[in-house]
Order: sequence, then structure tokens, then C-alpha cells
Amino acid sequence: MRIERTGKIKALTPRVERFIVEALGGKSLDEIQSHGTRRADYLCLRGLLAIELKSLEDSGEERMDNLVEELRKRPDWPMFFGSAPMQAFIDNTDDPENVGRAVAERVSRGVLGPLRKANKQLEAHAINFPRRSQVRMLVLVNEDHEIYDPHTVSYILWHAVRRLQEDQPLYPHVDAILYITERHAMMADGKVVFPCVSVENPVIGDQEWKGDVVDLINARWGKWNFGDARAMDADAVDISKFATIDHIPDTAPRHERWRTDYRRNPYLRRMTKAELRERFDEIMVMTSLSFLNGSPQRLPQEGVTLLMEQMTHMMVEMGERAIPVTDFDHDPDRVVAAAARLNLAKPVIDWLIEMERDHVKPGEAA
Repeated sequence: MRIERTGKIKALTPRVERFIVEALGGKSLDEIQSHGTRRADYLCLRGLLAIELKSLEDSGEERMDNLVEELRKRPDWPMFFGSAPMQAFIDNTDDPENVGRAVAERVSRGVLGPLRKANKQLEAHAINFPRRSQVRMLVLVNEDHEIYDPHTVSYILWHAVRRLQEDQPLYPHVDAILYITERHAMMADGKVVFPCVSVENPVIGDQEWKGDVVDLINARWGKWNFGDARAMDADAVDISKFATIDHIPDTAPRHERWRTDYRRNPYLRRMTKAELRERFDEIMVMTSLSFLNGSPQRLPQEGVTLLMEQMTHMMVEMGERAIPVTDFDHDPDRVVAAAARLNLAKPVIDWLIEMERDHVKPGEAA
């Protein structure tokens, strides 16, 4: 499943702020209380609901880049042509469980920071504005960061609100968390569906009415934005199916256009891994003929451009399937077989065989 989005991305947080005011009757406490008083951001539903609003402004890219530099030192760290999803790297290590845990830990830093701050704000709010019946909620907004997918964020938050410190909850003042992202989506019944993930803190115990308030906010968010909302049972819906929306800029380098074109028409997807390797070998043979010195057959410029486009498509497909380049290691017999499938003339095949004898690797530039 792949969803594209074109044009300029509009900030999500201002829309969430309007939603709180218009759909929840929210009143900004910044406007009616002095700035020296610690409190929630909004009081809603006639005081029944206190909301602390936080945006995930840290993209996490620097933290992830630093981690990847560390992981590249591992002898089992896979090599891919071009880019590949992080999960592809994790799955191809000898210890995917611990590597995945390290990745999740880096992602969690950007999520737990706002949660810690919200816990302090809502604690102060409860002291300064006491009320017996009130839901204290953190609304967490992801502006436009790919790394904070709903599956990962919900996993982090679910475990965070269950953590104990000296037998006491670590975040006791946050009754529930609502996570909103429009950087991720899935298709359901032909419609684009955006996630609105709620995580309840066990501290609310048997106060079921607090869960009802959370459900009410979920429903109102969907109707206020899209005219529709559907409750999805976490046990019945695989939240990992929400995929990152691809941003398509108005202008892009040629190789990026090729990647976009392939994602729109992934024609290699129907091939088995063996068939894909054969296509890979054929591309590498033509690359050798086009770029090695003394080649008896060179492609015209338009042919070279087409070859580069095909290689870009191959890189994308191998990344999506989590196939490291080592799975398609160079093999002289496969080179000869690929040349035969391409119906190359005997002098051309003989030249390729001679190159193999001289240990020239296909794709090595002149």
C-alpha cells in the first residue's frame, strides 16, 4: 500500500488547536491565567477535560544517523543498493531483537520527552485547579516526521505508562494520551484512513467513564476533520499496516523521479527472488558492456539512461523486499547465463568470459 501527497504540507498543530476550541469547547488557560502558573494548555468540556498539547518537533534524524554509524561497525550489518527501510536492515542482522530494541530506544527519546513534561504540567494543573472528576490528557501531534509511525509510538507509550519507579507509576498524572499523525495512513474500503491512537494509563483503574471521554474525543476528531470516524479494535486491526505517506515535490532530481515512477508501478514485485536475481544479472551485464574499457558493444546514450533507470527500480525493489546486495553476489556462471538470455552475439559473450578470467567485476567503471 502506498499513498502520495503533493503540494505544500500544512502544519497540523494549528488545526488541532482549532479542533480543541471548536469541537471540545476548549478554553486556552494561557489567555486567562498568569504565565507564572503551571497548568494544562486547555480546559475543555466544561472543565471535564484538561489537555496538554505537545508537538513532536524533533525529527530524530540525527539520533538515528548516529545509531546507524554505530551499527555499521557490526560484522553482520547488511549492505543494500541505495536506501532501504530500517526494518530491512534489522531483519538481516544476526540479532534482530536487540538491534530493533536499540532502534526503538532512539525513537523513544523524541516521544518520552514530551510525555515527561506533560506529566509535570498536568500534576501542577491538578494542584492549582483541583477538581474531583477530570480527565487529564496529553495530545501528542506529529507534524511531519516519518520516524514516528503509529505502531512504534503506541508501543513506546503503552510501555511508558506502565513503568514503575519504586513501585509507583512513572507518569501518574497523565490519564490518557492521544497521538495524531497525518504523515502515516492506510487504505480501507477505498478510502485513505489516518490514525488517531489513544493510550490509556492503568492509573485510571475502573474509572470507565474516562475511557468513554477518550472515545468521544477520537470520534469528534474524525468527524470534525473528515466527516467520518471509525473505531478500530486494536486486537482486530494491525496498526503496523499504516504506511508512511510519500511527499512528491513539484521538482525532483532524475533519480528521485525514477523512484517515484517505480513505486507507482512496481512491475518487479511479481517476480520471485530467483527471477529478480536474473534480471539483476542482466542489468549488470549491460552495465559492464556500457562502461568497461574495450567493450565490443556499447549502448547509445538513451540506452545508458534507460539502464540507469532500470537499476534504480531494482534498488528500490531490493530495498522493499529487504534483499541485501550480498544475496546477489557476483557469480561468473550467472554472468554468462545472463548474456545468453540477452541473445548477445558470440564475440560479446567471449569478451565477457575473458573479463571474468581477468577478474574484472561487472559494473566496474573504466
